[in-house]
Amino acid sequence: MAFNKMKKGKILVEIKILNTEKLLNLFWTKNIRVYKVKKRDFATLILEIDYLNYAEVKDCVEALGGRINIIKSAGIVFFLGNVKKKLSLVVGGFIFLCIIYYLSTYIWAVEVDVQQNIPPFEIRKQLNSIGIKPGIAKKSIDVKEVEKQLENMSSEILWLRVRIEGSTLKVVVEEKINPPQEQSYEYGNLVATMEGEVKRIYTFAGRAKVKSGQLVKAGDVVIEGIDGSEGGEYILPPRGIVIANTFYEKSMNVKVNGTTLERSGEKDSDIYISIFGKKIYLKKAIKDFEHYDKIEMSGKIFNKVLYYERVEKDINLSEDDAIENAVNDLEKSLLNELSRDAKIVDKLVDKEMKDQENMLINVVFVVEQNIVSEDTVSY
Repeated sequence: MAFNKMKKGKILVEIKILNTEKLLNLFWTKNIRVYKVKKRDFATLILEIDYLNYAEVKDCVEALGGRINIIKSAGIVFFLGNVKKKLSLVVGGFIFLCIIYYLSTYIWAVEVDVQQNIPPFEIRKQLNSIGIKPGIAKKSIDVKEVEKQLENMSSEILWLRVRIEGSTLKVVVEEKINPPQEQSYEYGNLVATMEGEVKRIYTFAGRAKVKSGQLVKAGDVVIEGIDGSEGGEYILPPRGIVIANTFYEKSMNVKVNGTTLERSGEKDSDIYISIFGKKIYLKKAIKDFEHYDKIEMSGKIFNKVLYYERVEKDINLSEDDAIENAVNDLEKSLLNELSRDAKIVDKLVDKEMKDQENMLINVVFVVEQNIVSEDTVSY
């Protein structure tokens, strides 16, 4: 009974049907109560019905080929329905806020702000070693303790600050700035460290002993540790730069005809453990390569042997291609030996066929570079 009382309510409906009289007669026959019946036009009725009769009314309308639409509803059942919908939104919003709050109690990012001497990777590595990483609960982080442990990491740290901002752990590191060391210079003369042809001379202290275009050998004095006019000379530590063309000779044998062995991309491996000098194989190579490169890799427990297949390939290089490839390879090799301020200004190439398959490429590189060092002072 109580449930039926709760379900009491009125619905204002619009019914579109051709035979309105027949529909009203059907309602009366079925004892369906209707209220406030209004006829909008010859095929449209506006009326109120009880909520409990809505399903039966709808069946009657559809049985006569009509359509029914709800315009307005009133009653406790509809009030409870609206409350239920709003309550679902409120509960959903509350659960969402609870999830956000729960996630906000964890650290999801670590931001490291350093200067230039200490890499951020080292700070992150130290934080990780003490268990500080994304996903850790904020309550388990003692920022003061973290600061103490990070301060012991490097003598370059002047001070640091660790703070939790939102879901981010921010680490700001201030590094020590060491005062520039005063450079000390020795008395004597600056000498050439290698043979070359002088191109330019920059004297900061002392007198130049060589001129542009002059050939010098290693050990020759290029800048004297003397300055002043004649009769008023005085000794001082020499400083300066002498740019000269130096010469480097490199050669390479290039195979221009015949065959060579190159890796095909196929590989296989052995995996084994060694016990008292005996090898116990966990995996054996199953591919039978006629030619291969063999690389052994030793581990703490497991050892590995890699086999890379090499297959024969025909070689038919033109003379120009052979020279170009050799010069490029030799130049890369030389650049690895030179200082950053040195630059290659010329290349003198000579070739010689050793036999029908091999060509010897000889290259003299002309390198422009500084041939003095203030660390090499003669007395």
